[in-house]
Amino acid sequence: MTLGDARILVNSITQPALLYENVVVSEGNPILRDMLFSPDHQYIYTLTDEEVRRVPVESCEQYSSCSECLASGDPHCGWCVLHSVCSRKDRCERADEPQRFASRLEQCVRLMVQPNNISVTMSEVQLVLQAQNVPSLAAGINCSFEDYTETEGHIMGGRIYCLSPSAREIAPITRNQGDKRVVKLYLKSRETGKKFASVDFVFYNCSVHQSCLSCVNGSFPCHWVQIPTHVHSQCQRLLLPGGPRQTCL
Repeated sequence: MTLGDARILVNSITQPALLYENVVVSEGNPILRDMLFSPDHQYIYTLTDEEVRRVPVESCEQYSSCSECLASGDPHCGWCVLHSVCSRKDRCERADEPQRFASRLEQCVRLMVQPNNISVTMSEVQLVLQAQNVPSLAAGINCSFEDYTETEGHIMGGRIYCLSPSAREIAPITRNQGDKRVVKLYLKSRETGKKFASVDFVFYNCSVHQSCLSCVNGSFPCHWVQIPTHVHSQCQRLLLPGGPRQTCL
């Protein structure tokens, strides 16, 4: 044991002790071997030559995601799903109900959305979200595009249906962002008011492309067209002075 450093271990009957956290207890002072649990086993009393310190056996709140929380190896910690916080099970509301409290990595919520990208010219598109490892959402659910806009979600047949932002709401999200803007699309519980799952969502902007090749060779379904006829144009076609204006849409 180093000076002032407590190494917290978990013992098992069948396996050697597992180190899950290093905790600085008293800077520069060696910790003596005499240590004692509090009656509720939530703290360890440590002793140096100068003082006695009470050290929590866990600090679950330091982990900000389900994967970080459950990969930590701390046996006291789990993910309180609808509250989106790493905590002890006894501090998670209704933790004994199905899928309210995750204790293994494979129990973390996974979220998918279709479509996962739309043009900035498209508004109020119906999005279909599928979430795995979620508890009952009977209290209601909202879809939130980061802190820009929020829409009501509807649950039907195990899927969640939300609308993408309106034309007015898209503008501040995508302005001056180049040919695409990636944002987080969150599920937000109406019961807890917390965002508890997220997936990347892309708004793409064809109009920023100024040449035919950059328009049609991008990652998104953009087309080089003549204005005002909207006839698709081949890139190799020679553009004559005074000919129809062409743009990427």
